[in-house]
Amino acid sequence: MSKGIKGLLMLSCLLLLTLSTCVRKGAEDQKFKVLVDEFLDGYFKAHPVWATYNGEHKYDGLLDDYSQEAIQAERNRLKSFLERMGTIDTTKLNDTNQVDFKILENEIHSQLLRYEELKPWEKSPVMYNHVIGGSINSLIIRDFAPWGERLRNVLSRLRQIPRLLEQAKANLGSPAEINTETAIRQSKGTINLIKNELSKVLDKSLGLKDSLIAESEKAIAVLEDYQDFLENDLLPRSKGDFRLGKELYEKKLRYTLQSDLPSDEIVRRAEQEVKRVRKRMFDIALPLHDKLFPTRKHKEIGENLENVVIEEVLDEIAKDHCKKDELLAVCRQIMKDLEDFVKEKDLLDLTGINPLEVEWEPEFSRGIAIAGLDAPGPLDKDQKAFYRVSPIPDDWSKEQVESYLREYNNYMLVDLSVHEAMPGHYVQLFYANQFPSLTRAIFGNGAFIEGWAIYSERMMVNAGFMDFDPRYELQQLKMYLRAVINSILDAKIHAGDMTREEAIKLMTEEGFQESSEAEGKWVRACLTSTQLSTYFVGIQEVLDLEKDYKERVGERFSQKEFNQKLLSYGSPPARFLREIILEKE
Repeated sequence: MSKGIKGLLMLSCLLLLTLSTCVRKGAEDQKFKVLVDEFLDGYFKAHPVWATYNGEHKYDGLLDDYSQEAIQAERNRLKSFLERMGTIDTTKLNDTNQVDFKILENEIHSQLLRYEELKPWEKSPVMYNHVIGGSINSLIIRDFAPWGERLRNVLSRLRQIPRLLEQAKANLGSPAEINTETAIRQSKGTINLIKNELSKVLDKSLGLKDSLIAESEKAIAVLEDYQDFLENDLLPRSKGDFRLGKELYEKKLRYTLQSDLPSDEIVRRAEQEVKRVRKRMFDIALPLHDKLFPTRKHKEIGENLENVVIEEVLDEIAKDHCKKDELLAVCRQIMKDLEDFVKEKDLLDLTGINPLEVEWEPEFSRGIAIAGLDAPGPLDKDQKAFYRVSPIPDDWSKEQVESYLREYNNYMLVDLSVHEAMPGHYVQLFYANQFPSLTRAIFGNGAFIEGWAIYSERMMVNAGFMDFDPRYELQQLKMYLRAVINSILDAKIHAGDMTREEAIKLMTEEGFQESSEAEGKWVRACLTSTQLSTYFVGIQEVLDLEKDYKERVGERFSQKEFNQKLLSYGSPPARFLREIILEKE
């Protein structure tokens, strides 16, 4: 055989081998795609309100089912998909699918923990409020379909509210008192949503108006009856513990963070970071203190001096706040200024970004967070995002109102708006929805999402927003200190025995928070678990990645280029981004 023919045969064999390998890899990717599609369809069917939020409108006429049969069916479905995932050879998946496989596997384990151990349908009346309120609100605020279609689905969901509330009464055992108290307040908001907000759009579909009015009245009647159940039946027997306990908390934390970092280590690092951030705040506050109070001298030393100087400067800054009825207008103006600055400094490409509206938080979901972003789902295209701010409750005393406005003074409102909207969650989630992976978009990693939001706060300070005003940087550090303390609260409340008094003291004395903010955070920490740890862990992961990236590229570092890379792969855990970004350099 001639060398030429022999060479051709070898080349042919090599090509066939390569082709065979590609076919096998492609087959495994296709197998995984089928599994993902089937899982998501079943997931959306089991959680139709969440499906609407994500832009899957096949189940818009359904309301979540929390009968024992439905709960068992979903538990069995999750287990079957976990078994099917074990049949996939991950070494034959492409790079994107290898990451998505790990994300989906983590999500299934997280959901199984919810169905087998956490059981919120037994312990959280707040959950039912969110399902009902969200089911109606999501259909009337987003313009993804004609009014007639959306209102037909509203009608269908209204008819299912009695069934869900009967399930709630049957399922709820002895929740924590704080959960039931919050549900009582929110339930009134759900009633008002149907009475007031839904009534405003009834004329959008004349053929359904009479039916909608009739079903709304029925829904309101059963919701008022449920309100009576919450107040007079459930509340007296709400003797449950809001704490998860060490073992359950560690399990949930691992799935939330997608990290093996234990809570004890997170707390240790957070407590060290508290000291470092307070020292930095003191360095900024001291020259400000000399300007603001040139004749005031203090005899304190060490940490006591830190406390006095920082508190007095923050106290002066807090006086610069809007009035109660100006809050929404101020936030809207801040948003315009932030967007103009991001474009001027060319920090990110905002081409094609969804429109954003700044609105009040719906009444049915108030009482947990002060503000948040309601972004369009990954399957909804060209829809608005909403930056939602909670109004000051009408029944608050003058002292409570003043405390709130002092905490959310004009500098803090800027930082909050950076975090929640521009260039924080609003921009990041827009980018995430452009990446062609529903797995990453729907099951985004909370630690990365919150980590980017805090990173964007630092970036805006460093880029010179508000003309490098040290008061703004001091408020940003105060906000960051709040995030660090969040992780301490989260672990010590749910895996320990931190009392309300200890938590309030930590927030107000160590974190310089106003009493109204601390009181609200105590409620939030009790009602949620592991989410408050995502902020500190997330920002540390992003900063570690930035440090290594800068070392890799040296003088070629570009803030915009790094931002674009960080946001262009969806919302996976930062450890996967590390592999992707650093390997490409």
